[in-house]
Amino acid sequence: MKVLLAHKYMWRGGGTATYLFALMEELERRGHEWIPFTVAYDKTAVNTYDEYFVTPPLGAGESHYEQMRLSPLAMLKLLGRATYSLEARDKAARLIDDTAPHIAYIHNIYNYMSPSVLDACACRELPVVMRVPDYNLMCAELHFLRHGEMCTECIKGSYWKAVQHRCLKSSFAASAARAGAMYMHKWLHIYDNVDLFITPSAFMRERLIEAGFDGDRIVHLQSFYPGQIPQTERAPEGDYVLYFGRVAPEKAIDTLIKAAARLDRDVRVLIAGADVDGTEAQLRQLAADVGAERVEFVGFQDRESLDRLIAGSLFTVVPSRWFDNCPMAVLESFAHGKPVVASDVGGIPEQITEDCGILCEHDNPEQLAGAMQTLIDDSALRHTMGDAARKRLQTHYSPELHCDRLLELFERLIA
Repeated sequence: MKVLLAHKYMWRGGGTATYLFALMEELERRGHEWIPFTVAYDKTAVNTYDEYFVTPPLGAGESHYEQMRLSPLAMLKLLGRATYSLEARDKAARLIDDTAPHIAYIHNIYNYMSPSVLDACACRELPVVMRVPDYNLMCAELHFLRHGEMCTECIKGSYWKAVQHRCLKSSFAASAARAGAMYMHKWLHIYDNVDLFITPSAFMRERLIEAGFDGDRIVHLQSFYPGQIPQTERAPEGDYVLYFGRVAPEKAIDTLIKAAARLDRDVRVLIAGADVDGTEAQLRQLAADVGAERVEFVGFQDRESLDRLIAGSLFTVVPSRWFDNCPMAVLESFAHGKPVVASDVGGIPEQITEDCGILCEHDNPEQLAGAMQTLIDDSALRHTMGDAARKRLQTHYSPELHCDRLLELFERLIA
């Protein structure tokens, strides 16, 4: 089977890209061929068919809004690309004509690639499966957050409210551009070209149905853990609890810091991850203000270093305040036999059962501190939960199970 894989970022890093590269390897292992379609950034890690890749809207070195100085001209270019890119449509069409894939598996094509790719598939009667790992189809801000607070006012299609509240980067222009693009896609019925939507959580499926998408075209298919599950005995525990992931506002690390200030035992709380938009400086100041002296920021970690940090932790924390869909941090923790203390939001409760972690109300430092203290004080409970977590990963989140089901869905559409 030939599978066209479309995603705007094709380099290792981030949950979707991690999933995508692991899927490529699994498809190859099974004798299938994958055909990449992406944006030609400097960091792009695949070069097969690169003559078909889409030109970056603001230069090959610029890949995220927070890295850009948005001049009026830059905003205009981004608006055009986010709304409808003729280049992306035409290059996708040529790639389809020249390679004859059997199916297209679409990931994040928003903003820098454009959903015009879906028209190219439809014109050539290529079946389309689209994975939905975030809320781009329903929320102009992406996370269902309005200035740090949960908000679903746009879910029924009232995207103008994002402009009213300046939800995107607190900017009227950015919010209007994004909302305008979403209205255009709705008017064009561009997502009618998708034969099947795949959601990593049942929660996401329910939100799509609430937003007006046809439930018969939405399938819940759990993600998988893309790495190797360590086969060694439990690593010696260190004296720390670990958060790892992007240091961004929606991750609610501020709640974790406030909880850390309430802990009784002399345990460190490590924050591992890359800073987003200067969030780390704000969090460092918060830690000083609340007296969380044992909080340490250790920055971005490469794969080997991060694995060591996870393995040596007492447990990990996922304190998200947004409707986190299926955070890879939970699965990575399970792989190392670590229980997870997390917010009861989005798809997280589907991952963490009561025998392999503790769920807390989001943005509740007192409750989070209580759950953390429970695991800090009880090593037997930590180990029992950690063993259950690893078993759950093996039985529910294996690449084999995921790929079997995914290929079944592909074959059903191709037939």
